[in-house]
Amino acid sequence: MRITKPLIAVLVGLMLFGLLATAQEQVSIHFLHAMKTTHSVYIDELVAQFMEEYPYITVTTEYGGSYGDVEQKVNAGIVAGNPPTVTQLYENAITPIVDALVPLGEHFTSLELADVIPGVLESATVNGIVYSMPWNKSIMILYYRKDLIETPPTTWQEFYDLAKELTVDLNEDEQIDRWGTILRPKNPENFLNLLHQVGGTLLNEDWTAATVNDAKGLQAMEYVASLIPYSIVGPEYESDYLAADQICMFISTSAGAKYNVSAAETIGAELGYALAPAGPENAGTMVQGANLVVLDRGQTEAQKEAGILFVKFMMRPQNLAYFCVNGNYMPPTYASLANKDWVTFVGEDEAKQVMTAAMAIGFGPLNHPAYSDFRYSMITRYEEVLLEASTPQQALDDLAADFEQYLE
Repeated sequence: MRITKPLIAVLVGLMLFGLLATAQEQVSIHFLHAMKTTHSVYIDELVAQFMEEYPYITVTTEYGGSYGDVEQKVNAGIVAGNPPTVTQLYENAITPIVDALVPLGEHFTSLELADVIPGVLESATVNGIVYSMPWNKSIMILYYRKDLIETPPTTWQEFYDLAKELTVDLNEDEQIDRWGTILRPKNPENFLNLLHQVGGTLLNEDWTAATVNDAKGLQAMEYVASLIPYSIVGPEYESDYLAADQICMFISTSAGAKYNVSAAETIGAELGYALAPAGPENAGTMVQGANLVVLDRGQTEAQKEAGILFVKFMMRPQNLAYFCVNGNYMPPTYASLANKDWVTFVGEDEAKQVMTAAMAIGFGPLNHPAYSDFRYSMITRYEEVLLEASTPQQALDDLAADFEQYLE
C-alpha cells in the first residue's frame, strides 16, 4: 500500500492523540453540596455529562446537609487537611477561608467575568480577587393581588399610597381586617433592599466603620416606619397571611413563588408580579443563594485543575440554565438568562419574566465574615422599629454599635 502524505498526517495525529490520552493521568475530585434529593438528581446528571467530556476525571458527589452543616464540614476539612475539592458556600462563609481557596477569577476570561451580574460578582470578590462563582440563586420581587390592584406600584411613594388605600376594616367593627402589606421582623432583607435602593450601605468600603446609621440608612428605616400603620407585623411567612386574606401586596423571594400562588388560590385570587418599587437611587433587590469554590488546601495540582474545569463546566450558560430551570433557581449570568432553554422556560410566564428582569439588576449580600452576626442584630433592631419599641435613628445607632465589635 502506498502511504500518502495526508495518510501519514492522520496516522501521526492519531498516535499523538493516543499518547496524550495515555499521558493524561486519572484524577478524582469530591463535590460536597447542600442540595437535597430533588436537586441532587440534576447535579448528578450534570456530573455525568462532565465526566463524559473529561473521561480522566472522576467526580464523587456528597449531600452534606444544610448550608451550615456543609460550612462546618469544609472548615473541619481545612483544619484536617482533607477538605472537598469543590463545594457550595454562602459568600460570608467564603471570606474567612480565602487563603485555603483557589482564586477562580484567574481562570475565567474578562468577558466571562463581565457576564456575571455585577452585584453578584461583587459579593464573590474579596480584596479585589474573585474567589467564587455564583450558582444557585433567588431574587426578590413584588407580589400583588390582581383582584385588588390594577396597576402595581413602581416607586416608594406609590407603594406607600397604595398600602394606605388598601388597609381596610371590612366588617365595620373598627378593627383592621386586611392590610396593604406585611413587615416581617425575621426578614431584614426587606430593609436591606430599601437601604440599597437609597444608595446606603451597612459598612464603609474598607469595613472599618458602620455606615448603616447615616442619613441614607435613616431614610430607609423611616420609610419602613411610615408603612407600619398599613402593614400586618408578624412572624409567619407572607403566604400564610395571604391565604388568610389579610394582605394585598408584598416583596419577597422568587423561591417562595409556588407557596404564594397556592395561598392566593386558596382565597380565589390571582397573583400579579412586578419589579420592587424603585427607591431614590435604583430598583435593585437582593440576590440570595450560594456560590461554588475550589479548595487549594489538601488538593493535588491535578485535583485543583480538575476542580476549576468542573466549576467552569457548571457555569456554562446551558448548564446554569438547565440547573435553574429544574431547580427553581435564577441564572446569575447574562448569558444564562439569555440562553434558549431559559428563554423557552420563561416563555409567557409573567412571574418568570419579572424575576428575570429583577435578576439582571440584583445585588448580592455583604460578604463580611461576620455577616451572620450582623443579620441576627438586624433582626433584633428591625423588630424594635416594627414594634415601635425604638425610633428608627436609635435602632440604627444601636445596630451600628452591634457591628462595631466585629470591625477592625
